[in-house]
Amino acid sequence: MSQEHLLPLAGKAALITGSSQGIGRAIAYRLAQSGADIVINYRSNAAAAEEAKASIEALGRRCIAVQADVSKEEDVTRLFAEATNAFGPMAILVNNAGTTRDKLILQMSLADFEHVMDTNLRAAFLCTKAALRGMMKARWDAL
Repeated sequence: MSQEHLLPLAGKAALITGSSQGIGRAIAYRLAQSGADIVINYRSNAAAAEEAKASIEALGRRCIAVQADVSKEEDVTRLFAEATNAFGPMAILVNNAGTTRDKLILQMSLADFEHVMDTNLRAAFLCTKAALRGMMKARWDAL
């Protein structure tokens, strides 16, 4: 069996937002098992990000952990610059970062609502836009 068959994502780089723990971490690990090099993104839990990074490196994959609040354009720009510097353009983007403020709408403040929208929607827009620049330049769209 060829190495490509065993590792179909070998030579590809994947960035998963919110991947220091939970579902994002599981996605990052699975992509690494398939051969991808991984960019772990986290907002605040550096220890969890380092644990995720270590588990991926134990598979023999390259991995970096980058702190960035993906709801902020300047953080997204820095995140993708660091990712591209480490691995070249991202072939895979998983917009996983998300949050909730579980309250009745009458109890939810505008600030809570804006935080949820910024994390769950604005971040996906900013990251997709940033990823597409590199993907199109690398002609991933032609695959």
